[in-house]
Amino acid sequence: MKPKLFSSAGEAASDAPHRGSCRAFGRPWIVAFALTALSSAHAFAADRINGQVTAAGGPVEGSTVTLWAASADAPRQLAQTRTRPDGRFALSGDGRGAILYLVAKGGRPAANRAVGDNPAIALITILGSKPPARAVVNEMTTVASVWTHAQFLDGTAIKGPALSLSIAAGNVPNFVDLRTGGWGEAIQGPLNSSQTPTMANFATLADVLAGCATRAANDACGKLFAAATPPTGVTPTDMLTAAESIARYPWYKPERLFALLDQFYPMPADKNLLARAGPTCVLAGPCH
Repeated sequence: MKPKLFSSAGEAASDAPHRGSCRAFGRPWIVAFALTALSSAHAFAADRINGQVTAAGGPVEGSTVTLWAASADAPRQLAQTRTRPDGRFALSGDGRGAILYLVAKGGRPAANRAVGDNPAIALITILGSKPPARAVVNEMTTVASVWTHAQFLDGTAIKGPALSLSIAAGNVPNFVDLRTGGWGEAIQGPLNSSQTPTMANFATLADVLAGCATRAANDACGKLFAAATPPTGVTPTDMLTAAESIARYPWYKPERLFALLDQFYPMPADKNLLARAGPTCVLAGPCH
């Protein structure tokens, strides 16, 4: 007679798997299910973003900031808040892996407090599917976001194929640092700064938008909208739609935009720039 091996419960090993099969195989399955559930919950945990809305280097108070999730259909609004006196805000939302972006509308720019609330302010920052913990929304992020997403933007709505949106969002940090609202790494390289007019174009556009945000001149926003009106004749209604119009029709009368620099930031009569490119050189390509 062969001796029987007993389990720790005192059952014969040959009998235990049959009577205790649910316990023997159920526990590993339950553990695996729990781990999978935890992984999924972590992957789609709410994204918390601490940010600041600025214009011309100063905070924008009372701006309405909305967090959106882009997709192939209409974007989903995840959260909304208003900026504090220092322009700061905090938002959280579950994007479930979608491309996230922030839109800031209205507010009082500290760079020119005399203008009060400016309803023409409309700025955007595209964050990507893995947003940074801190983000800035300003004229620099607006130029970078609009020029990389022009074909997907319609006002404040971004929609398109997931892969295309992911590629476009991945290009935004090349132009701007999402955490600071300053220059991105790629645009500071020689190819985009000193050897081509890319950085000059970018700075020109950002300065013109800032001029509207702070109302640097009488009817500054009206002048921007007129200069950004495309050949279709549809006049922009805020800074974001103006930027979108310029991005779609960069060839259309760029001298109007360059002229705004003199109107918004006039050069003192006793000053002289050593080298000054003409309007078509800065906005539309090399001089001829």
